[in-house]
Amino acid sequence: MNLIPISILTAVLALYPASLRADTFLIDPDMRKAQLAVPDANMVSLMPPSFTAPDAVQPFRYRVYAPAGEMQIFLTQYNETEEKMIVTLVPAENTYVPDESEKETPQISDPLAPVNKVMFHVNDKLYFWVLKPVAQGYSFVVPELVRTGFGNAYDNLRSPARIVNNLLQLRLKQSGNEFIRFLFNSVVGVGGLGDASKGLLGIEKQEADFGQTLGSYGVGHGLYLVLPIFGPSSIRDGVGLAGDTFMNPMIYVSYFYLNFWEGAALYTHEKVNDTSFRIGDYEAFKQAAIDPYVSMRDAFVQYRQKKIEEASH
Repeated sequence: MNLIPISILTAVLALYPASLRADTFLIDPDMRKAQLAVPDANMVSLMPPSFTAPDAVQPFRYRVYAPAGEMQIFLTQYNETEEKMIVTLVPAENTYVPDESEKETPQISDPLAPVNKVMFHVNDKLYFWVLKPVAQGYSFVVPELVRTGFGNAYDNLRSPARIVNNLLQLRLKQSGNEFIRFLFNSVVGVGGLGDASKGLLGIEKQEADFGQTLGSYGVGHGLYLVLPIFGPSSIRDGVGLAGDTFMNPMIYVSYFYLNFWEGAALYTHEKVNDTSFRIGDYEAFKQAAIDPYVSMRDAFVQYRQKKIEEASH
């Protein structure tokens, strides 16, 4: 008796090979028993549960029963429209689907790219030929503890800018914490040489800058710029840099009490001291980038976008 359905199946395959699709698989005895116990289990669909085929193209199935563990064959008929819909509804297992952050990568206008690229290469050479060798020699001579103290003192002088910008961003708690931090480090930390507020009060630095403040009020980047020595920036963040500089007490000390060369030496020391802690970072970034100029620009835009989002919360 088992030969009758097999003969029918063979005849159907021979007469309509283009309109039938066969999907074969092995099932274990327990699964076969469960299928025989439930009438609907005999109807196996390859389409997703949410998909309803049009009335004109309902799939049909023919089942050959066999002893447990043997092959069972299911035949279904589809037209091209159905198959395209199935492919659309059920993407391949290894198909890459970008997340929302990748779909909304921030962009910046760069019409000055030829000039910016020249300045990028100038800054690149200044780093490898001047700043890096000087910073390496400086770090070899000056102990890390001393360099850390200098870094804390320079950072403490930037606290007024952080206080004002946090206030402008309506982050009152952060502004108050930064104010307490500035006073405490200036007195207990001996002019900011030590970050006493972090160890004794548990108050961390509350980052904020004027470019971030402008961005939080909806001011866009404008054009992308590569500034000499300062590196990647934009019109908005260039204005922000100028605003933060005027809130730094060191500029007034330099203007009223130091001549031009002494002020330049003070700034150079700050730059070299800061670079002594970051040797290798730029090299690793440049080595990993296919196009360092484009990668630097994209990294700058994404970083600034993140900072503005932080200011908006």
